[in-house]
Amino acid sequence: MNDIAVIFQTEFVRRIRSRPYLIGTIFGAIGLALIAILPGIMANSMGASSRSIVLAGPPALIAPARALLAKDYDVVATVADAPAPPSIAYLDAHGKASALVVIAQRGAGLHVTVYARDAGADRTALGHDLVPLNVALSTNVPQSRIDALLVVPVDTESLDAKFADGAGAEAAKGIGLAMVTILYLAIILNAQNILASVAEEKTSRIAELLVATVRPSTLLTGKILATAASGVLQIAVWIGAAYAAAPLFASQYGDPSSSAASTAANDALFALIGRIGPAVVAAFAVFFVIGFLQFALLYASAGALISRTEDMGSVVAPLVIPVVVGFLMAQVAVVAPDSANVVILSMVPLVSPFVMFARIAVATVPLWHVGLSIAINLGAIVAIAIGAGKLYRVGLLTYGRAPTFSQVWAVLRS
Repeated sequence: MNDIAVIFQTEFVRRIRSRPYLIGTIFGAIGLALIAILPGIMANSMGASSRSIVLAGPPALIAPARALLAKDYDVVATVADAPAPPSIAYLDAHGKASALVVIAQRGAGLHVTVYARDAGADRTALGHDLVPLNVALSTNVPQSRIDALLVVPVDTESLDAKFADGAGAEAAKGIGLAMVTILYLAIILNAQNILASVAEEKTSRIAELLVATVRPSTLLTGKILATAASGVLQIAVWIGAAYAAAPLFASQYGDPSSSAASTAANDALFALIGRIGPAVVAAFAVFFVIGFLQFALLYASAGALISRTEDMGSVVAPLVIPVVVGFLMAQVAVVAPDSANVVILSMVPLVSPFVMFARIAVATVPLWHVGLSIAINLGAIVAIAIGAGKLYRVGLLTYGRAPTFSQVWAVLRS
């Protein structure tokens, strides 16, 4: 245990101090923060330019029309009369509006003329929003009555006891997919770091010095634990950056720069996580560890078989396939968690950590399914550890040409 602790500490400190790790952590945090902020920035910048309008027409029509359009458009000004057609300078003078919307009563109905900067912009919502006013003018029925008739209340009741309503189910899908993405990134980034580290030590002959003082299995264990710890630390920094940036695009909470807006947005995020329950968070932790260990062992043993750094790409490619398959099938599991194919894949090692967790996040999975999946995956970890240990021990001191498949099979059978 002392040897493992020494290797873990050395490898962990070396990794978190390395320039690629620091650069990846910083740029990853910036990237996730931008992902959190950009939708709000784009929605505000693009949406504001296309939604801002000047509304013109008789005062009797302006007031109800403005109330109806408020949900999709920003009415920057209302005027009784406006030039037709207006000039660009006229729109600029009214807050750089995107269009002048002129409404008038024609016959028994409403007529709308739009003078737009961009004639190709989609303004379907404009006609939809004014339907109640058009019906009110045509039928002489009070608009309040029409507004009430146009809204049909729909209540969704979940048959799954896991969620009380549709909002909880939708929140679970979003949080579930986010956690699956975290697992995917952790494996893709950190498991490959293990492979690169092992390959680097082997090609530089450092491995010869290491195995002269410690057992290969001890070296492998320390490396995997250190990589896992550094990977979790890196992901925590990324999530923290996204969490800190999240309030900046939560426009529904008011001014993003205010502390009240930040508190409300973060409270809403915790409320979403709270909807899925502590059992799902615990399941994520269990399957995160299972999935990470499976792939870390595979990547470490594969790194020991590399004799030249140029061969890393060809070795990594087959190992990426089950990661991608698991990630894609997890998205299917979120939609159809009880389909036969999804249930079967939730028991298959390497793919199971993604699929089974996605099932647990969105549905009530029988406990024996979860128990069987964990048992199969733990058995797979033991089998992979035995095989990976053999390949690591033999491949670490094998130089020259990469071993053939028959040689690898012979080592595994020994």
